[in-house]
Amino acid sequence: MREAMQRLFGLIGRGRVTRANSAPDMQQVQLMLTADELKDGMEHAEPFGFTACPEPGAEALALFLGGDRSNGVVISVSDRRYRVRGLQPGESAAYNSAGHTIVLYQDRIEITAPRIVLKAAEEVVADTPLLRATGRIEAAADIVDNTAGGGSSLAAVRDAHNDHTHVEHNGTANGPTDPPNLQV
Repeated sequence: MREAMQRLFGLIGRGRVTRANSAPDMQQVQLMLTADELKDGMEHAEPFGFTACPEPGAEALALFLGGDRSNGVVISVSDRRYRVRGLQPGESAAYNSAGHTIVLYQDRIEITAPRIVLKAAEEVVADTPLLRATGRIEAAADIVDNTAGGGSSLAAVRDAHNDHTHVEHNGTANGPTDPPNLQV
């Protein structure tokens, strides 16, 4: 009976991460459990499509199959030092220790970081009635406007504006005007 009780009490362990290794197929963590029980190389079962490498000090919850403390798996790791606070019911967030966040609010999604890089092998499509930028926009290649149907680049519009002239109609001159003073 005593052994059964020890196994029952040994089913769940709570502790702190002391080290993490995200290189193996399944991430491994070292935990300092309560009562100074150090467990090394414990597999951290993460949900499909999500992964995170916890920092030392993160809190973990481990299950030990059959209460066998040599046969455990970490089922949850959290870190209250960096957790996004103030969410409303139904909202969620992804975050890291540097303060970068992706927050899914009820009415919007906010991404916060000093730099955001989108990588797409084919294209990025923004299907929206309005696309607004609060800062300068730079493009490494030409910008093409297809709203007129035929498609025209800003470079072509700029060249057409800068090079165009008009024929004088006031009767004082027979030749074309000079190109515009204001070049685009």
